Amino acid sequence: MATKNESGLVKPKVLVVDDEKIIRSLIVDVLSEGGFDVFATSDGELALAQFEKTPFEIVITDLKMLGLNGIEVIKRIKKINQLATIIVITAYPSIETVKEALLEGAYDYLSKPFDLDELRIVISRALKEHLLIKEKEKYKELAILDGLTGLYNRRYLDEVLTREIDRSQRYNRSFIILLIDIDDFKKYNDDNSHLAGDEILRRIGQLLYNSIRKVDFAFRYGGDEFVVILPEVKKDEAMEVTNRIIKSISGAQFSYIDVLPKKKMTLSIGLAVYPDDAKDNNGLLLKADQAMYLAKAKGKGRVCFFDKSIEEN
Repeated sequence: MATKNESGLVKPKVLVVDDEKIIRSLIVDVLSEGGFDVFATSDGELALAQFEKTPFEIVITDLKMLGLNGIEVIKRIKKINQLATIIVITAYPSIETVKEALLEGAYDYLSKPFDLDELRIVISRALKEHLLIKEKEKYKELAILDGLTGLYNRRYLDEVLTREIDRSQRYNRSFIILLIDIDDFKKYNDDNSHLAGDEILRRIGQLLYNSIRKVDFAFRYGGDEFVVILPEVKKDEAMEVTNRIIKSISGAQFSYIDVLPKKKMTLSIGLAVYPDDAKDNNGLLLKADQAMYLAKAKGKGRVCFFDKSIEEN
């Protein structure tokens, strides 16, 4: 039977897995006071068995534990329920360790020792994300997905950017955004009809999605423009993803491309780095846009990082 609070509302359920008793007890106390129904254990196998029986909204797991480690817990939970919202906690928050957890499907992470207010904030956001995912499933993902391409839409871009900026500020990390424009799309659309243009947008959206990592986000920004957010990357890693995107487009077959000046489908891509280039949503998008237009000016079908010299010219 679901546990309810004093207002008669069902308490959100949280599963906590940590082999440090002090940390485990601290999380249980804070969340219980916050109105959550908490099940805590030091044993990964027991946690998985409990997860199979109980619809937990959030799972919190340590990464370094005796027996089953946190990465394996994430993998097995995701096999049980791909939509599970997982937060990892670690005393060793290296980029490699955190990246592995995020790639396996973790929503966020906390570094030990963590501030209690930070814990409350991360849990609150994770719960909102979980509820959004459930709502998305319930309504066929109409709220945050672009109807034509199936990628995330412009509205959701603002939310994800805000979240990534907040996370990067907390842990002194960087991330990179790509602004992608289909070269000469207007000519293709005008010469071949809007139906053909829509098919191009769908195809490129699919190729884009298949070229990025699990932890990345792809959006249709509007018209023939797309945005990709690459969390926890350096410039060389961002170029690896960008090159995969370009390779997938160059290797694909498109109809009616003889009308294009280069007789092939190409993309102009601009990249901006947080926090080096800008520190807010609009600033990042503006810098990426300026870099993309530089790619256009250099002959299209190119990739350019934002550089301060762009604004000086």
